[in-house]
This record gives sequence, C-alpha cells and structure tokens, in this order.
Amino acid sequence: MRTIFAIFLLAFVLAFCCVAMSPRAFAHHGDAGYDTSKQVTVKGAVTEFHFQNPHIEIFIDARKDDHSIEKWHGELNSPNLVSRMAGWNGKTLKPGDEIVLIGYRAKNGLNVLRLEKVLLANGTEIFPKNGNGVTVF
Repeated sequence: MRTIFAIFLLAFVLAFCCVAMSPRAFAHHGDAGYDTSKQVTVKGAVTEFHFQNPHIEIFIDARKDDHSIEKWHGELNSPNLVSRMAGWNGKTLKPGDEIVLIGYRAKNGLNVLRLEKVLLANGTEIFPKNGNGVTVF
C-alpha cells in the first residue's frame, strides 16, 4: 500500500512539473517578444559570432545615415539545427564580414532581431528560414 502511494505521489509530482514547465519553454521559443507584423533589414559588419547553444548569436555594427554606429543583435535557432538546415559551423562568419540581417524586431524597442534570413553583402542568402531544401527531423 505504501509503495503504491509513493509511486502515485511521484507520478503526480512529475506530471505537475511537466505542466508547470511547458509554458516557460513555449514562451522562450515563441514569437511573443517580437513584432511579427513587419520585417526589419539591417546591414553591417560582424563584431561577434557565437555558434553555441542555446541559440546562434550574431552581433553587428550598422552605420546609420549620419555615419554613427548602431549595434544590433541577431538570434538564430540552435547550432545543431542551423548546421543541418544551412550547413553552418563556427567559422561561417567572422568579425569584419559585411552581412545583412532580416528578421523581426523585439517589441521592447531594443536592437534585437529574431532572424529569418542572413545574406552576405553581395546578396547571397546563407540562412533561409526553411533551409536549403533540407528536411528537419
């Protein structure tokens, strides 16, 4: 009897934890923090490239019309996914590379983009959102 109660209690606690954690995981990976009604395009030079979990991050300096520098931060999926989808690795970008970031800007007004596309300065698309015809498993 005591063993059955312990198993029931453990199952209940695990189920509760799963339900309690699910909204946090969804919120972290959702679009709620970004204005998905319009895409923003920013061109600049890579200052940092982080090919590491949980998300790839690209930092660029974009030159404004008045020649001042505006710092932007772009975030992609996990390195594993982007590697399979678009063939990226830790050397895909390096500081000084001129690129174009296209994505959805953070609703809070920060210069942060959830990236949909990354292009080289010559227009070559190196990160399409749906991959280069690669099936994602």
